[in-house]
Formats: sequence, C-alpha cells, structure tokens
Amino acid sequence: MSGLKTDVGVIGVDEEAVRGDCTTVAGNEVVTALELAEIAGLSTGIVSTARITHATPAATYAKSADRNWEDVSDMPADAVSDGCEDIASQLVNFESNLEARFGGVDVDGIDVVMGGGRRHFLPNDAAANSADAISLVEGDRNDGRNLVKEWTTAYPNGTYVFDQTGFDAIDASTTERVFGLFNESHM
Repeated sequence: MSGLKTDVGVIGVDEEAVRGDCTTVAGNEVVTALELAEIAGLSTGIVSTARITHATPAATYAKSADRNWEDVSDMPADAVSDGCEDIASQLVNFESNLEARFGGVDVDGIDVVMGGGRRHFLPNDAAANSADAISLVEGDRNDGRNLVKEWTTAYPNGTYVFDQTGFDAIDASTTERVFGLFNESHM
C-alpha cells in the first residue's frame, strides 16, 4: 500500500523497523495510498472479507512492529508499556493519528470500513457481545475498551452495522460514514 519494500511481519513501516520491537516504529512509518487519498480530501474506504485488522487490510492504515498485534490482548506487555497502539485501535484513531503525523493536515477519517474481526474491537466481557455473537464472550480486548463505542462517539453521524439487517437499512443518501464488522473473525 506504500510502494516501498518492507520486511515480513510488520505493517506500514520501512525496513529499519524490527519485528516485535515497537520502539523501532517511530520515524520509520511509510505513507500509504489511503493516507494520501485522505490528505487530498478524497473519500476513502476499506472493504475486506478478512478481519479488518488482518495484515492486508491493516496495511492501508496501521503502523505496527507486528502484523499479529490486532488487539491489545495479542501484544506482549513490553509493547504495551512502551506505548504501542494495537491495530484495531489504530483504525478507530486513524484520523487523529494521521493528523498527528503530518502537522497542519486536517482529514475527515475513513468513510467506509467493512469486514470481519469484530472480536478485536470489543472488550472481553459478555455484556459487550453483539446480538449475533456466536461465542459466549465475543470480544478479545483485555483493556476494557469498547472500540465500537469509541468509534460511534467520535462519529455521531456515522452508522455502525454488524448484520445484514443493519446493512440493508443504510440510506446512502444520508449516511456520512459506515463502520461494518460482520463477523467475530474472518467472514
């Protein structure tokens, strides 16, 4: 997504970053086509049948020393204490992260996100399960954060959907943005 060669197992960073060492991410981030489109003021989106936090779709928006750090529960303690942000959190915080990397840039965030991987956005708490959850506890996050709620708070004019009924109810003429997580893992 950046046009630059990188190393296996990392996302959105150049060859200077070391897999598994989040302290090597800062300063080695690469710019992606999605980021360039955002900066240019274009509408952007990511649609995948994989988990939206899986390496291929994540390569459009994330900067990570490990492709497997899809949520905080997948990260080693030292990466968390060093301040690394998991991939799901980076998706929800894409707008503010991009603006922080490029001073003076004002973007409006990704307009359409659709895929699987809901478990990486929900806390490990049955109370946060979606109506169609197939697991007793759908979410994997061990930090208590509900990134779906964070996204809906950040984008009150956006629409979050998790099933066909919600998808079919989207009115494209009035919906500003859509966040669709249609399965706990891959679709």
